[in-house]
Amino acid sequence: MSLTNAMNIAKTGLHLQETNIAVKSQNLASQGVDSFKRQYLVAQDLGYQDKILAGAQTSANTTSAIGLAIGLGVMPAGIYRSFDIGDPVSTGEKLDVMISGDGFYQVLMPDGTFGYTRTATFQKDPQSGQLVTIDGYVLQPNITIPQDTVDISISQDGIVSVLLAGQTTMQQVGQLQVTRFLNPNGLRAMGKNIFFETTGSGTPMTSNPGLQGAGILMQGYREASNVNSVEEITDLIKIQHAYEQLTKVITTSDAMFDASNRMVA
Repeated sequence: MSLTNAMNIAKTGLHLQETNIAVKSQNLASQGVDSFKRQYLVAQDLGYQDKILAGAQTSANTTSAIGLAIGLGVMPAGIYRSFDIGDPVSTGEKLDVMISGDGFYQVLMPDGTFGYTRTATFQKDPQSGQLVTIDGYVLQPNITIPQDTVDISISQDGIVSVLLAGQTTMQQVGQLQVTRFLNPNGLRAMGKNIFFETTGSGTPMTSNPGLQGAGILMQGYREASNVNSVEEITDLIKIQHAYEQLTKVITTSDAMFDASNRMVA
């Protein structure tokens, strides 16, 4: 194995740590983002150069018990999210409705497709009265809040009831539903806390809250990010140490390369 190969291996490690620090930076920057899910970098080793294969013939009657495979470095393989539930944050707002458990709300995107979000800070559309996200995406199925509503109640199983002005009893106006995926890490993140279905996520499975594994609802609560800043900073220190060690490999290999050249000269 040449010194150039050692430097190339170290270079792949440096690129990996650069990607890792970008992931950690996103986590730390998103601590205050409702329902943000902590991300992790998954790495893989690259291929190997087989100098000796395990089981290779070493004599007429013997074979090698182990092989001699020289690694070619490492690479980022993917980024996954921890979908652990963030802490509930009490707001008292009637249209803050946290999902306590698995699942997403389905919203209608401007292009007619569906997006999925766990951010549950809903608003009333000023024209239609429909429940929408803060970006104006209409919650699915549609739920319209009458203009003369004076109080709103949302049960754990998603029943939306309103009290109208001049009345003493509430009436049901809709049913919130929750959508689950077999592999939520297969969802494509759009930004604005919106995800899209992909072949990797599986097809959406929609049900009333509390049924078929879907979480229940908590009116008056928002879901905080599940980022743990202490863990993130600890990981950053580990990344820094790894980066320093890989840099040392490059400088050492370079010094050895220069020494070899001087010996040849």
